[in-house]
Amino acid sequence: MHTPEPRPDEGAPCAAVRLYETARHEGAEAALTALHRWAGPHALVHGPAGHALAPAALLAAATHAGPPGALAPRRPGAEHELTSPLLAALGLAAVRVDTAPRPPSAAWDTAVLRVRLGLSRWLLDATLDHLDGRAFGDTPLLRQPVVKAALAAAGVSLLEAESALTADRAPDRTGIRQLHGALTATDGSLLKLLGAWGLTTDGPGVTAYVSQVLADAYAPPATPYAREEAA
Repeated sequence: MHTPEPRPDEGAPCAAVRLYETARHEGAEAALTALHRWAGPHALVHGPAGHALAPAALLAAATHAGPPGALAPRRPGAEHELTSPLLAALGLAAVRVDTAPRPPSAAWDTAVLRVRLGLSRWLLDATLDHLDGRAFGDTPLLRQPVVKAALAAAGVSLLEAESALTADRAPDRTGIRQLHGALTATDGSLLKLLGAWGLTTDGPGVTAYVSQVLADAYAPPATPYAREEAA
């Protein structure tokens, strides 16, 4: 299934939904490509502390970089390489630039969370597929009370996150951080159900890993920015 990429001139709610669908059905690389292209056709968006996570091909071709809404001509010489071997194997790259902390836009915060929500939903689908047809003794795993309870809790957590992101009032910085924490915890609970397969480099656990790196790069900090305190 191919989901059309969000357009830079597209309304934020519609674009965020497209990002979710891309992450859920096409995976992390496609979703990260769409996320950066939503900010601009040749954009590499940095998080509040100067970090960026993107497909390696997109990073190589990007001509403008910076926080959302403040993109400027890119200066590759000012970037510090942070790509781990696993990210490189997945076709992704991470960099950091020295920059003064700057709050990202509410629309960007929502877009990042929508990508993470889509990746978590993909992980839930992969977990259900993996458990389907497997049994413990004579009882299918999907009918085991502990497994059923864990899957139900994960599903509820994802529904709560979606509800928070579609509410009339966008979450504040504390709410954004709480949603990131909830998605990370949900991913962790699903990985436990997958056992050792969830921790292999060719298993679904890599999706949870990329999602966590995405949060590390773009989640707002816990403490206020100096300009916010001054205001």
